[in-house]
Amino acid sequence: MPDFLGVYDDLTVDEYLQFFAAAFRIPRKERRRVVDEVIALTDLKDKKNALVDSLSRGMQQRLGVARVLIHDPKVLFLDEPASGLDPRARIEMRSLLLELGRMGKTLMVSSHILSELAEMCSSIGIIERGKLLFSGSIKDAFERTLTLSGVSERIRVRLEDSSTPAIAVLPFLARDQRVRKAITDDATGELVIELGEDGLGHQFLMDIITGQGGRIRGFFPETVRLEDAFLKLTTGALQ
Repeated sequence: MPDFLGVYDDLTVDEYLQFFAAAFRIPRKERRRVVDEVIALTDLKDKKNALVDSLSRGMQQRLGVARVLIHDPKVLFLDEPASGLDPRARIEMRSLLLELGRMGKTLMVSSHILSELAEMCSSIGIIERGKLLFSGSIKDAFERTLTLSGVSERIRVRLEDSSTPAIAVLPFLARDQRVRKAITDDATGELVIELGEDGLGHQFLMDIITGQGGRIRGFFPETVRLEDAFLKLTTGALQ
């Protein structure tokens, strides 16, 4: 499925899919059932008799998925399936792709929208200048990112307003060798603590903070984002 779908504007959705069913050599007696099934799966029933030219960008992307499902492939290659979609259409497209994965199909997606890939993919590959720099699970990418940063974990701590200010706790955290870095987030007032590779475990942080009079309101291990992994694993070299 390409980024921008080549369509025949003067056909209806049903006619368009019937045409490709014939192109895929699906027997005539089975085409009606097959086309109806992919229309239902991609939620195009209300647009069945609409001209392709009248469809929104999101509906055209759905039609693109319907077209490539006509012959029930085991593997789908999708180039930027959410490109140009509004937020609702993007969410609906993601739900559709996840449903195809649950049906046992393998989807290979090329995309620059990393936040969406993190929500959909079980494995990723990062390519720069034609070279595969990383291949593996999302978890492996996050762990490698932390390792390259010399960090085992990043944690946010929110203190009660009436307790010792976060900035007053910083010097005591910085003295502990298990803490690689400790700062305050100016926007939220939270402590942001990076643990060194040998700094596993959280209890010592709680002991330091409460020992200085800080009352912990929230304690949030921070998940590495796929954007962080991409920036750490690539060099930014231009083609």
